[in-house]
Amino acid sequence: MTNKEYPRLCGGTFMTLVLQALLQRKKAREHYKGESDKLNDPDVLVGLITVINPDYKDPGKAVLKTKANDYKSCKLSTGQYLPFGDKLAIGVFDQRVRNNYLAARNDMCIFVDSFIETGTKLQKDVRLVKALIDLIEQDDSINDSVEFMVGENGDAVRKDQLRNQKRVCLPSFLLGIWHFIVVNRKNNKVGQLTYDTWCPENGGGAREYEGSMGEDISIELDVYTLKAEDETEDTEQEAEVVEDQPEQNNQDNQNNQRGASGTGPNLQQINNPFTFIQNGDNNTQIGYIANQTIVKK
Repeated sequence: MTNKEYPRLCGGTFMTLVLQALLQRKKAREHYKGESDKLNDPDVLVGLITVINPDYKDPGKAVLKTKANDYKSCKLSTGQYLPFGDKLAIGVFDQRVRNNYLAARNDMCIFVDSFIETGTKLQKDVRLVKALIDLIEQDDSINDSVEFMVGENGDAVRKDQLRNQKRVCLPSFLLGIWHFIVVNRKNNKVGQLTYDTWCPENGGGAREYEGSMGEDISIELDVYTLKAEDETEDTEQEAEVVEDQPEQNNQDNQNNQRGASGTGPNLQQINNPFTFIQNGDNNTQIGYIANQTIVKK
């Protein structure tokens, strides 16, 4: 296709490609029982938003269902419950990626654990990386010198060097591209033609992805992921230490009480005693004994 508006990287086209790499869905029987696999479009959108703002409160699937579909299809850029037009949220996210990268990456690790199928023979994770590389390379609105923070530790890689990577850390790769979109591609509607080309109208039915992004990339990629760290572990360990201290104090108090009540040996501690000992006509004086313990039976 020669139209310069195609293809375009934006939030909607990014989300569309991510949806092709989802974990296996639940069986229809489980859906019939009312059990959600939490892999619907609103769930994925909330997951991506939570990477931007970990404190985001999910308003519920009923509220986000239409908005998620419209965002995916590039019909809207922002709106109620969507932070993509919130300068404060975007600014804080940008600073967290630049100055507290490991925390930001951990948020994306949680997203990958929750939604993306990794390490299987279908290689959905590899296909996703290749599709995104292909999309970025074909998007002529992105200069070749533009850098994406896709390295495992947030290292920047130029657009024209993305294809040269041999090993790709999936959470870091997704975070780098998502960060670029949120900060630099606030107009989500630029991808509407791309979405319509990938997912043609289906007579009012669900629009399935029919694109071929990444299929012509034959390079061998080692795509790996990282385990999300549980930020509550250190807090719980600290709490256990604090809880142990009162128990030790209680034990000391019980020992003191036993000694005073006569339930154990009655030990009388005399500190710094001054003792006189007399034998016959000659007196012997002992001037100082540091500690003297008298045991009463």
